[in-house]
Amino acid sequence: MKRIYIILLLCLSTVAALACERVGKRVLLYPSVDQFGEPVTLSGMISWPQKKQPKGIILLPHFTIFANSEAPSQNGTGEEKNFQKDFVLIMPDYIGYGATKERVHPYLDGELTARNCIDMALHAMPILDSLQLRIPKDSIYIVGFSQGGAAAVWILKTIEERYADRIHVKKCFAGSGPHDVAATYDEGVQNNRILMPVTIPLLIKGTDAAYALNLYEEHFFTPEMQQIYEQEMVKKEKTFGELFIQTINFELSHWLTPQGMDKNDPETHRLYQGFLRSSLVHYPLDTLADNIPDSLLINMAEDIVIPTWEPRTPMLVFHSTNDNVVTFRCAENLHRRYADNPYITWDFGEYGDHLSSSNRFFKLVREQLLESHKSKKSRK
Repeated sequence: MKRIYIILLLCLSTVAALACERVGKRVLLYPSVDQFGEPVTLSGMISWPQKKQPKGIILLPHFTIFANSEAPSQNGTGEEKNFQKDFVLIMPDYIGYGATKERVHPYLDGELTARNCIDMALHAMPILDSLQLRIPKDSIYIVGFSQGGAAAVWILKTIEERYADRIHVKKCFAGSGPHDVAATYDEGVQNNRILMPVTIPLLIKGTDAAYALNLYEEHFFTPEMQQIYEQEMVKKEKTFGELFIQTINFELSHWLTPQGMDKNDPETHRLYQGFLRSSLVHYPLDTLADNIPDSLLINMAEDIVIPTWEPRTPMLVFHSTNDNVVTFRCAENLHRRYADNPYITWDFGEYGDHLSSSNRFFKLVREQLLESHKSKKSRK
């Protein structure tokens, strides 16, 4: 039996090696800007199929990571395996990982993340041209899930507003994104529950870094969270799985102080204003009735975010109604704003928890991309 296991491992190693040979990879360092508008050198990974002509280019903003080793330029998040044999992939690390791992990651700052991702795409294009991959110029897609799902919409928004003459997106796929960061906080406080407590430091420290709020973490973190943050998270050496085991108490009040759960507290109110800046769209909890028009909502609360941007590129917005990590309210509020937009397709259903729905999302995206490519070839 032991011999069989050894032979099986050798076969798997051989298959993995062959798979690696079929995919070319290159780490890129590229110029961008940080949250202060200052120049910064960021990193990321590009990959391309070596044995066949690519079917297009995917800009792939990644989901939430904790260890620097999970960044695309290091070991990758695993998302790339869904597409790397057929598509060119552009995978940014984000500020706080890879070349900038010593910096605090400005978590969920959609505007900055979009700029950083677009800068990588622009830097990568001449390199991809030099590889003579014969990539169709009208086959650039944006695909993201979770944090990457929110980033995907911000990227499309930024491209359409500022880079439409340089980047032509064929379709955007946004899966289970925290499009409404403020509503995520509201729901967590309301239910006193959070399934991923390890995201608390990312959200508070990241929002603080994104908007230079100069907050004191002791105002928000309980001693238990303070200890985990300082001892386990600052160095970015532990993965989500390793950190999750240490934070299995899902009561938000175990990790956030009473004042940190009160957005009327002056310090917490400043943090909440940062959440609103990171939200693509937001409606307060007490104004979610479907029969309230947008014009009335604007006069009902100061903390409403209603974007004026109207997408002009096909986009799929996917979200499981029983997602246990990113509240479905994020998708509801986005749908409330864009329900009548003819370019957006909405895919909502009971698709399971956050992790299981991610498998459904990536399978769906891959099927649609391959079908689109097949249809295009048949029309020629």
